[in-house]
Amino acid sequence: MEVRLFDFQPVSRKDPDIDANDATMFVIQMFGINEQGETFSIEVHDFKPYFYCLVPPSFTSGDKRSFLEHVKQKVGPYFADSILECVFIKRKKLDGFDAQSDHLFLCFKFRGMSSFYKTRNLWYDEVKKGLDVKLILKPGYYYQGKLIRLYEANIPPLLRFFHIKEISPSGWIQLPKVKHVTQRTTTCTHEFIVQTKDIIALQKETPVPYNICSFDIEASSSHGDFPVPVKDYKRLAEQILESDESLDQCIYAAFGYDALPNIDLVYPKSPVSREYIKDMLPKWKKEIIRGSILDDYASDEEESAPVDTPLMNVEELMASDHPYKVVELRKALNNGFPPLEGDTVTFIGSTFYKEGKNVLNHCIVLGGCEPIPNVELECYKEEREVLVAWTRLIQREDPDILIGYNIFGFDEQFMFKRALETGCIDDFVELTRNKHVMAGKQVEGEWEMEQKSVFLASGEYNLNYFKMDGRLHIDLYTIFRRDYNFESYKLDSVSSYFIGDKVQKVEGTHIYTKNFQGLEVGNYIAFDEIKYQVVDIQADYFVLSEPPAETPSRWSLAKDDVDHHDIFRLSKGSDADRAIIAKYCIQDCNLVQNLFQKTDMLTGFIEMASICSVPIEFLIFRGQGIKLTSYISKQCRKLNTLMPVLKTLDFDTGYEGAIVLDPKCALYTDPVAVCDYKSLYPSSMISENICSSSKVWTKEYDLAGNLLKETGVQRNGVYIYDNLPNYKYVDIEYDTFQYVRKTPKSKAVKTKMGTKMCRFAQFPNGKAIFPCVLDELLQARSRTRKQMAKEPDEFMKNILDKRQNAYKVTANSLYGQCGARTSTFYDKDVAASCTATGRKLLIYAKTLIEEVYADRVCETSLGIVRATAEYVYGDTDSVFFKFTLMHDGEKVTGIDALALTIELAKEAGQLATAFLKHPHELEYEKTFWPLVLLSKKRYVGMLYENDTVHCSRKSMGIVLKRRDNAPIVKDVYGGLIDILMKDRDAVKAVAFVKQRIQEVRRGEVPLEKLVLTKSLRSGYKNPKQIAHKVLADRIGKRDPGNKPKPGDRIQFAYICGNKKQLQGEKIETPEFMKEKGLVPDYEHYITNQLMKPIEQVIELVLEEVPEYQVKRDAVEKEIAVWKDHEKYEEKREKIRLREVARLF
Repeated sequence: MEVRLFDFQPVSRKDPDIDANDATMFVIQMFGINEQGETFSIEVHDFKPYFYCLVPPSFTSGDKRSFLEHVKQKVGPYFADSILECVFIKRKKLDGFDAQSDHLFLCFKFRGMSSFYKTRNLWYDEVKKGLDVKLILKPGYYYQGKLIRLYEANIPPLLRFFHIKEISPSGWIQLPKVKHVTQRTTTCTHEFIVQTKDIIALQKETPVPYNICSFDIEASSSHGDFPVPVKDYKRLAEQILESDESLDQCIYAAFGYDALPNIDLVYPKSPVSREYIKDMLPKWKKEIIRGSILDDYASDEEESAPVDTPLMNVEELMASDHPYKVVELRKALNNGFPPLEGDTVTFIGSTFYKEGKNVLNHCIVLGGCEPIPNVELECYKEEREVLVAWTRLIQREDPDILIGYNIFGFDEQFMFKRALETGCIDDFVELTRNKHVMAGKQVEGEWEMEQKSVFLASGEYNLNYFKMDGRLHIDLYTIFRRDYNFESYKLDSVSSYFIGDKVQKVEGTHIYTKNFQGLEVGNYIAFDEIKYQVVDIQADYFVLSEPPAETPSRWSLAKDDVDHHDIFRLSKGSDADRAIIAKYCIQDCNLVQNLFQKTDMLTGFIEMASICSVPIEFLIFRGQGIKLTSYISKQCRKLNTLMPVLKTLDFDTGYEGAIVLDPKCALYTDPVAVCDYKSLYPSSMISENICSSSKVWTKEYDLAGNLLKETGVQRNGVYIYDNLPNYKYVDIEYDTFQYVRKTPKSKAVKTKMGTKMCRFAQFPNGKAIFPCVLDELLQARSRTRKQMAKEPDEFMKNILDKRQNAYKVTANSLYGQCGARTSTFYDKDVAASCTATGRKLLIYAKTLIEEVYADRVCETSLGIVRATAEYVYGDTDSVFFKFTLMHDGEKVTGIDALALTIELAKEAGQLATAFLKHPHELEYEKTFWPLVLLSKKRYVGMLYENDTVHCSRKSMGIVLKRRDNAPIVKDVYGGLIDILMKDRDAVKAVAFVKQRIQEVRRGEVPLEKLVLTKSLRSGYKNPKQIAHKVLADRIGKRDPGNKPKPGDRIQFAYICGNKKQLQGEKIETPEFMKEKGLVPDYEHYITNQLMKPIEQVIELVLEEVPEYQVKRDAVEKEIAVWKDHEKYEEKREKIRLREVARLF
């Protein structure tokens, strides 16, 4: 029997065959699927969790017995019987160089995880902070004066199981012998219990027909703002404090007994009469405000109120300047008035795909709905019926994988809270494949969802999701935020990036293209943000409803977006209205399915899970650390090496990261080549044998050269593992840093404190653990890429591509984890030595290329050429440089210069590589011609690779299309860049900018080009300082029926007026401007939007501008008075930018 695995649940379960105090055993439940689509639940009952501890070499069998008795006494009689084994074992250790000696360890083996944790915690101190208890690792456990250190107690037993059996958590296994389960506890086709010895890993790539469900909900909104599942009086509290009317009037208006333009109705769960309000208002205003909602409030992007704020009643609060007035008033309203109705789930769309094909479109609707072609509809009158119907659908269709877009941020939490509110939670959470395990958990009798916090470059995200045993669960939004750097992560924007292709030709409404993946009749596609509907698809073209306005170069999939206000309105409308929303909901579900297929996300997860030996679920919900922990521990096991359990440091001194060589900012009309190091940091670890297990000693010095601290094994003041025969040694020095405040109130500044020298042993045979692991990864990647090039089958080629990328990502991540304080193999010296080696190599490449190609005579494809190289920029692992090329006394330019630059750059890379240690390789990557280099990590240029014909524009750090810029910026700045890229003519570029600025100044620009858009939200801390919020309130006063609501995007432009006015008074809507004949503030757009980005580009070509040439000497003289280099550069830039401004 052969099964492909995809999900795992390690659980603790009572062993019925054991009569002991602690009879809980460790059980591994594996879920899988075969080629026929049959599902499996496979349980392993005989794998035992264990950990190691390092004991002194003098430890005897008697010591072991007495220590075991001591441990049993410490954990108590309840857990003592669950310690199954304590045996001696000899292994190497990862921490510190000791000439690869074996050490004496004890291995403790346990029946279950409760006794495992109880025993492990002997090595930890409990530190209480309020209600929280934190475990802090001790230096070791002292027993009879002997220090016993903990090893590998932080590696999950599930991962050990994978390592020992060499199982891929996303691959195939064979089960020659199984025990059938008599009492079925899952919804799987088959249920077995197997012994560990009867599981055989298979080297098999055969795909299986996963059943993939994509779902999406739509919800109502009582106020037209973002739907909230459980409502309170927060919104009313904010509106009361913003209103000029009395508190009583606002309360009456909120319950519908008065009308005020800025007070929205509230919808209590039970009726509130006018008499009730009249009777209770006086008493309510006198009541002391009690209770706390601070935790809830803190999640609303506001500061939480301090717990010790003075108690007061409502009247006192309204008359005060209390810093947390909204918090306190919200609390008082919640305490004094009936609970409110939340917004409801109105639609749940689900689509099911198998083997890349749609097999079912399904939509559950609150209310009636007209039939929709190819969609199975279920309509219900009650919201609780809608929610439970979706649970029944999941049980019926039994998907292996559930996907969605922002489902962990919105959909699942909304559904869960609505299930609680409507009283159907017990039925709703029956979503797992384990019959008696729910998709939520009960804590002190209250239902809760699974929660995780993920830390991404863009910030911390709280994920709330259903834990569905036996089903994979993927939120594409979270994955894209983690793995991609997009300007916008809206589904429409992301799908347009991935789903589309080049347009080969256009014939009227016929668009010819090669790739139609994800495109269906009825879809919308976009050409430069203009949307068109697809009415037909043929073999080599698709047909639009109307011909495009301009000849497009690329089509991209677009959503037929329905405005959220329309969704709310249509949901309350007729059956035909609701059919529009149901179709929209299904469209979104299918769009997510297409994205999932297009990015082939699943194959990427499968390959990474296989390489790192972690479940796919770990890759979704956990960070880089666990997969690297698994991979390193797996490799350590192969090399008979154990990993220590490290104390997590709250603080450690810093070190200098990757180097960036100072850029020579300019417009380069000569070709600029780029050579980069292949896998610089992994190669640095390998070449210098940098590893915790090769680190002999370290010596830390202050700025005066005084020795502060040293580490390493010494005997009589001599390092016993230094200068050993047959070993060589490498010393690496790096700078140490700390963040220092010059004064108590000043900002902490990264300050160099000294240096640290690390010595690493070079083994006579083989490498240390980290270099060995990296060498294996890089070689595996190289083999996979070669195999991929020869592979004729597209399916296998794609798998190999994902595999080689997983090897690359894993290798690059290892360096980062060495420098992460929370890592299980954190070693700052290893990470810092790695970057120090990288910096040295970057400077080596710059120096070698400049010195070797200093007026060098080169034999080239164009004959004898004199070449002089000059570095332009260096960034982490890349060197940018240009050649001045002379042939027969003439400078080589144009295409010939491009061809020679590519040729010589390849030669330079090979030359530099010849003098480097294995496996370093400086290889040619690309050539820019021309290149605009603005600053560190900010450039734009035309990129060529290996020929002089094909090129594309490549930019970094330059955003031509930013939401906070008006379209005029894109037009002018983009046009400037276009001229520099195509014509390479500074004079023409300046003339273009002058002309466009004059057009703006004269008002010859359509108002649409000046319009900005910002999203309105509720609960601003200082609403009068938010310009578009002030405008929204102004709109509400003059046109209450059209007042913008939270969630709306407000369009506005700047208008002429008093310069001392606040920002909110200087903006207006385009419609109001046209109606009242208001004039845009054109100068504002010139000074505040256009000039800064334009100045930075023009400053690079200032010498080529005739108006500047006559002033040049005077300007240089003005700059030359500054002798300090940093001050000189700062003043030089400032003065030159001033001169650019004068041009316009």
